[in-house]
Amino acid sequence: MFRPPDSAVGPARRPISGLYFTAIGAVVLVLLAGFVAWLAKPSTPKRQAGARIEITLPPVSRRSTAVASAPRLPADKDFERLIAGGDPTLIERGPSGPLPIVAEDGRRAWQVYAAPFDAADRHPRIAVIIAGLGRAGLDTQSAIDKLPPSVTLAFDPYAPDLPDWIAKARAAHHEVLMSIPMEPLDYPREDPGPQTLLTALPVQQNLDRLEWALSRAVGYVGITNMMGSRFTAAAPELRPVLEVVNGRGLLFVETRATNPGAVATLAGEFALPYAVTDRDLDADLSRTAVDQALLDSEPIARRKNRAIVAGSLYPLTVERVVAWSKTLPDKDLVLAPISAMVTIPPVAKPAEATAPDAKQSETAPEAKPEPKPAAAQDGAAK
Repeated sequence: MFRPPDSAVGPARRPISGLYFTAIGAVVLVLLAGFVAWLAKPSTPKRQAGARIEITLPPVSRRSTAVASAPRLPADKDFERLIAGGDPTLIERGPSGPLPIVAEDGRRAWQVYAAPFDAADRHPRIAVIIAGLGRAGLDTQSAIDKLPPSVTLAFDPYAPDLPDWIAKARAAHHEVLMSIPMEPLDYPREDPGPQTLLTALPVQQNLDRLEWALSRAVGYVGITNMMGSRFTAAAPELRPVLEVVNGRGLLFVETRATNPGAVATLAGEFALPYAVTDRDLDADLSRTAVDQALLDSEPIARRKNRAIVAGSLYPLTVERVVAWSKTLPDKDLVLAPISAMVTIPPVAKPAEATAPDAKQSETAPEAKPEPKPAAAQDGAAK
């Protein structure tokens, strides 16, 4: 079939057969048939770019729009759970939940929810506050069960199931405080959480954060600062907060880690029931240090007729408080709830509130009469 290659004309080539032309023709016919079929197919109208498509939606009423933009209120069943065990005359419904109010007959939460205490007992009093309850369930239950009833318990507003925990604490006859996150000196390195009251925030925003914390539960006698060394020293920012606290029938406890805050000075502007701690129990978390802090409170109580110490929810702190409390009867000392320790300053004029002797209720409490009203100290916790 192939001739030998000729060096002059190059390699031999295969002759082109007619079969090639037949195959090419068949392919061309198939392509033409497909093209004709495509032309015969009805065309589907295309939407032009940017064309408008209208879809009819159900009308939105003005009422539904208003509801969507309004602050969310707790569902009725949730609200009922939050206020269980509280006095209905001391509760109003706020944007985030129940808020304490002064009853129409003048009764206040710090009196109604006060733990039982004999106001006629003239022994020097010592109050112990354990803070940070609610987040660690096992430790919280242990503190409620083991600590003497006269120990006051301060709960974390971020804690889950907070109404249930407070109900358990009050059923065990503990007095309850709500801890309010406040700005510390080293904020934001130390951050008490997203609802912290800050000196840089507008007044209304701080009050909104305060009300958020107050609405987590009911049944507490007052509030105490969570951290807050900067905020409690800032009188302009603290003043509206204390005014709201007093207006809602609560007391205020300043847990002081370092320098005095502005609470003692401002309390006289509103006749706010307040107290200031004398010792931190567990700044040094060791058995020796906690025991020494408890022992240090005893001469303070004998000198001032009262002393207040505060610690955190550490198992060691709870253990040492339990052991120390058993020694008090032999020392003629009495453990008291915080409501039995507050000072109620007379309402002072603005000029008097900042006078040098405005803190005499704190520095020389032995010269002051017992906290008033005394009736609040006799009532049982409700």
